[in-house]
Amino acid sequence: MLKNLNKFKQILDEEGIIFTFCGPMSHDIVVGLGSTLRNKLEEDEVSRAVSAKIFSIFVEQVQNVINYSKVNDSMNDEMSLGIVIIGKKDDKFFISGGNNIANNQIEELQNNLIQLQQMNQEELKQFYKHKRKECSPINSKGAGIGFIEMARKSSEPIEFNFENIDSYKSFFTITIIV
Repeated sequence: MLKNLNKFKQILDEEGIIFTFCGPMSHDIVVGLGSTLRNKLEEDEVSRAVSAKIFSIFVEQVQNVINYSKVNDSMNDEMSLGIVIIGKKDDKFFISGGNNIANNQIEELQNNLIQLQQMNQEELKQFYKHKRKECSPINSKGAGIGFIEMARKSSEPIEFNFENIDSYKSFFTITIIV
C-alpha cells in the first residue's frame, strides 16, 4: 500500500493536479478546504480574478456533493461522499467533482447540463437571471443555479459523465475549465 501511494502522487503530478480531496464532505470541511485552496492559489501566484473563479466553482462542486451524493432517503446516516480535484494543464485550470447519484435523477440532470453546454455567455447570463426569479423546485436543496454559475465562469463548455455503478446509482463527474 505505501509503495502505491508514491505512484499515486506521481500520477497526480503528471496530470497537473494541484489540489484534491476525496471522502466525506460537510460544510465545516468546506471552510477548511477553502482556506487551504486560497493559500495554495496565492502561493502559486494565480491572479485574483482566476483565483476567485476557481474558488467559486470549488464551493459549488463541494455543495453539489453535500446536497446530492446520497442516492435515497434511507441513507440519512451516510455521509456525503465525493471527490474534488483542481489542476492545471496548458495554462488553464480545471475543477472536477464527482459523487454518486441516483439513476432516476440522471435524465433530468443530463438534459439540464446539455442545455447549458449549448448556451453562449449572454444566454447563460439571461438564463441565470430568469432562474433567480423562479421558486426552487420541490425537493431541491438549492436554487438550482449552481450549474449555471459554474457554466458562466467556465471558459469552455462544461464536461460531464455518468458511469453506471449498479441498478440504483451511478457516479456523476463534472469538469469546469477556467
